[in-house]
Amino acid sequence: MLGGGGWPIQYSNLGNDALRASASHRYAAAPGSYDLSASPSYDPSTPTDNGAAASQAASDADNQAIQEMNDTNAMNASMAAAEEQNDAANAAASLQTEINAGM
Repeated sequence: MLGGGGWPIQYSNLGNDALRASASHRYAAAPGSYDLSASPSYDPSTPTDNGAAASQAASDADNQAIQEMNDTNAMNASMAAAEEQNDAANAAASLQTEINAGM
């Protein structure tokens, strides 16, 4: 900490530099006139349509709900098919048991 006032070197003149910079730009134009180079810039482009984003979000939510319904229906159909196969296997096993018992 070799700078002035106990600040590290890179910060020792920060306040003075800021004051000098603001003083040199304080009256860039003559008093009472308007400096056009300092005017804010405006974006003349068309603003973003937030309604489109909301519409897309609603559409995505509907599509997600439909997909979940489709997944549930597919799972139910798969379980029904597995149950039918299980019933057929149980019937065949019962028939085999009867045959083996000599009936």
